[in-house]
Amino acid sequence: MFQRILLAWDGSDVALRAFDVATDLARRYEAELVAVSVANTPSHAETAADRAESVQAARLYLQQTLSDVIDRAQRAGVEVTHEIVEGDTPARALLDHAHEHGFDLIVCGHHHERRVGRLLLKGITHDLVARAPVPLLVVSDRAL
Repeated sequence: MFQRILLAWDGSDVALRAFDVATDLARRYEAELVAVSVANTPSHAETAADRAESVQAARLYLQQTLSDVIDRAQRAGVEVTHEIVEGDTPARALLDHAHEHGFDLIVCGHHHERRVGRLLLKGITHDLVARAPVPLLVVSDRAL
């Protein structure tokens, strides 16, 4: 059913829940799983050096947080690759990457309880839901 799964990875707890769901789907369907992170270029950075430093710090954080949990997928028999893209708009960067690389499912997490989550529904998650060219699985931070 799914051959290439894009996992939106930001290192958060809900991204970890989405990671587990994406790993299970990749195992079940023998699909390729790629974690894609967006190293955001901050609009508030004053100089090119400030922007480069912020992007580099984001890259290190994203790499470290995924490397801390990658063994979970490996124990399930799933190999995960990690790609970091840059962009001013995370949802657009994820959707462009999904389109350019032929993904047939996007898995992302969504925070409900915190203020950030309420804002994200109007931001990144909303944009993904509204514009995703392929099926989108939104994993909640709420337990059933």
